Amino acid sequence: MSRLVDLTHVPAVPWAWVDEHVYAAIRGCSVKVLQKERRLNIGCPFRRIHGTTVRYKIGEITAFLESQPGGGGATKPSKQPRRGAGRPRRSLT
Repeated sequence: MSRLVDLTHVPAVPWAWVDEHVYAAIRGCSVKVLQKERRLNIGCPFRRIHGTTVRYKIGEITAFLESQPGGGGATKPSKQPRRGAGRPRRSLT
């Protein structure tokens, strides 16, 4: 069950801590994606409180998101050759 998060109530100071639901809303992904990233030890730095509660710092979130490469926006179309139409069909005869 997803929790609705109002991002207008998220503090804009870099030292504020938010939970995984707020961070997922900021990133536009699910909480499961964040859990998988934590398990694989990738993604934004986080802190565990009392062994179960997970918190992210707003300043670390913005630093992590700014460090990610931007996608798309190529100035020219790529010159890579197009692949063929695929595997030929088997003849029916």
